[in-house]
Amino acid sequence: MEILRIENLRFAYEPGQWILDNINLRFRKGEFVLLIGPSGCGKTTLLYCINGLIPHRLKRGIRKGKVLLNINGKWHDAASLPMNVISQHVQTVFQDPEIQFFKLHVIDELAFTLENLGYSREEIARRIEFATKACGIEHLLNKDVFSLSGGEKQRVAIASALAVQPDILLLDEPTSNLDPVGAKMVLETIERIAKHGSLVILVEHRLEETSKHADRVIVMHEGRILVDAPPKKVYGDPELLQKLYEIGIRPPWPAELISRLRKKRILPENAPVPLTVEDASNIIKEYLKQGQLTPIKIPAPDIPSIFSSADNNRRPVIEIKNLWYMYPDGTVALRGINLKIYEGEFVGIIGNNGSGKSTLLLNILGLLRPSYGKVYVFGKDVTKISVAELARHVGLVLQNPDLMLFQPTVWKELAFGPRNLGLPKEEIERRVKMALKMMKIEKFAQRDPHRLSRGQRHRVAVGAVLSMIPKIFIADEPTTGQDYGSCKDYLELLAKLNKEGRTIIVVSHTLDIIARYCSRVVVLHRGRIVLDGPPREVFARADILERIQLDIPYITRISLLLRDLGIPVALRIEELESYLEKSLVQR
Repeated sequence: MEILRIENLRFAYEPGQWILDNINLRFRKGEFVLLIGPSGCGKTTLLYCINGLIPHRLKRGIRKGKVLLNINGKWHDAASLPMNVISQHVQTVFQDPEIQFFKLHVIDELAFTLENLGYSREEIARRIEFATKACGIEHLLNKDVFSLSGGEKQRVAIASALAVQPDILLLDEPTSNLDPVGAKMVLETIERIAKHGSLVILVEHRLEETSKHADRVIVMHEGRILVDAPPKKVYGDPELLQKLYEIGIRPPWPAELISRLRKKRILPENAPVPLTVEDASNIIKEYLKQGQLTPIKIPAPDIPSIFSSADNNRRPVIEIKNLWYMYPDGTVALRGINLKIYEGEFVGIIGNNGSGKSTLLLNILGLLRPSYGKVYVFGKDVTKISVAELARHVGLVLQNPDLMLFQPTVWKELAFGPRNLGLPKEEIERRVKMALKMMKIEKFAQRDPHRLSRGQRHRVAVGAVLSMIPKIFIADEPTTGQDYGSCKDYLELLAKLNKEGRTIIVVSHTLDIIARYCSRVVVLHRGRIVLDGPPREVFARADILERIQLDIPYITRISLLLRDLGIPVALRIEELESYLEKSLVQR
């Protein structure tokens, strides 16, 4: 049954600048729809038109066309329905969970909407129990929502929406702050909700985790619908794939690997399109089984990381000695951390939510003071240096860019730091122009940063740090809200800065990014370092990573599933493609 229709929808925040341009879509109950596209293409604006925020809350702008909701068999334009009616049928989970919290405690937050909708005490308790179990947050019920980690906050926001059991569930990158375990749990939960009858529209950049659940993939570009088809059609059609690459979207790694093998004619053109790592390895093994491929026992050389490991003769720019940190509520976040980071290293720090990653960064920056132990930056105790002095040498980009943006224009945002350093006007202008060009945001120079998309705001935040030209650059979850094209540009920029001698530290749940760019990986678990070494060695320890519920990169997972063919551990798709090209030939 159709539950949502979008007819000739157009929307512009400013006259003549159509963010949505002639959108026509139809949706049925029980569908799981994945909505993708580059940052700024209009995905979030489309969700706002469906949930009624446009035009009921965001009153500026020009809206044309209709968004029709099927309520009890009758069609209603969302623009003509009051928000309290829409909210009973359409629920939204936003990128930033904090903007939709109303209460201080988790259990009160979950009950808030249900109480406002007039449900009985017994029904509220039943729905809260369902939502908390579905999202795995039973242990958080009595906690203060603002004391939670970013991933925990997002789970609470999702549980609050699920508790309403809406006809339509809109999710705007709900897993962006979640570790792989949490993301998997949430996505499987959303899939179950869809099978029970709700329409689920999910905006996501993490295509590996989401595509396998989707019935349809809708690709947006510059406010228009570029593609609307099942996932295997979108990722398996060479022409569609080329369009995706052109707009900065990469298909899931398993699908891309098989596509590359088809192009090299290692696999036939009609080889199936995989959506999981298991599917990809099984396709290769199936063609071997059929005798269409023959393994050749030629030892494939282990390709070194594109960045060399640290030279321990170099001086450490960061030295941490027996660092412990306990929050005021008694939570022990760091337990005896000993770590040296050397000049010119490119270090990835990984771990599940709550492992201590962000706490470690805040201690390095002097924003938190150790409960015990010492942190030295460039040989100086951070507790004896002002935060302003540290900021001259260490730049941090937070995973939530809105915490860093406060100027009326992008230009002023990028000029703020250099101006505070007391630099001359000419140097400030040079640095701002450099940062604008590096982040490809020149066209936004005079725009209000808060009116940009999440991905664009993130690029502005990065530019604001780059304009300071720090010796140490720390990126906390750099992939959050970024499409593949923007993410790749960002990491390539960090790689360039690293080759020029800057020390780069990246904290990320996107392990493929860590595997591709980092020369060293530090794994945190419950406030302790459990692994520290080159990425090839760290990700080969699948036994330890599995025990602490941490995943490994998709390409590495596929290579491990092909070990019986003599395939070595691979970190990047180019490596695995090369191994397979050398190890397999067609008959």
